[in-house]
Amino acid sequence: MRQSRAPRVARGLVAASVATFVALLSHVAGGGAMPGWLGIVVPWVLSVFVCTLLAGRRLSVFRLSLSVTLSQVLFHVLFVLGAADAGAVTAGGHHHGAITLAPLSGETTAALYADAAMWGWHVLAAVVTVAALHRGERVLAALRTLAGELVAWWRRRQPVAVLSPVPDAPRAPLFVAALSVDDAPRLAPLRRRGPPALRVL
Repeated sequence: MRQSRAPRVARGLVAASVATFVALLSHVAGGGAMPGWLGIVVPWVLSVFVCTLLAGRRLSVFRLSLSVTLSQVLFHVLFVLGAADAGAVTAGGHHHGAITLAPLSGETTAALYADAAMWGWHVLAAVVTVAALHRGERVLAALRTLAGELVAWWRRRQPVAVLSPVPDAPRAPLFVAALSVDDAPRLAPLRRRGPPALRVL
């Protein structure tokens, strides 16, 4: 993943997760039944895609509002997935082409014909989600800036140790030629070499 896409994906993931959670909370608070796990996961995954596509490099209230609204709609329409249905009913008679009817469950009917209270809870949830995400991202940006300033201040307050190069001490030679006992007589005449000594009378 490129560096420029990472903030967009993170922003989309957070927006979708918060929007789906708040939509679920407002749905249950508005009188709806708790959906099955499939009715939570599928809208959340679709919401992650939508929110990531709408997320930009910079924070935008319009794009954030559109992401949250679409997440709310996805949740409200798809939360019936995985809900318990009443079962199928077969039309009576022996006519050819008999149709098997699948009756709508109470949750499906509620999703199609939501009352004003349910939509009111979803609108309230969308407004709260947009405000929380917008302010939350600004707070995180301010905290990141503050942390950078604190680290810079701390580094300026630390004493700076100036290290000067230490001159190398004279080293002993690595190889020392040792004199053997046999070399001593051969070196003896060489040490006395020079003009002959004068004899004084």
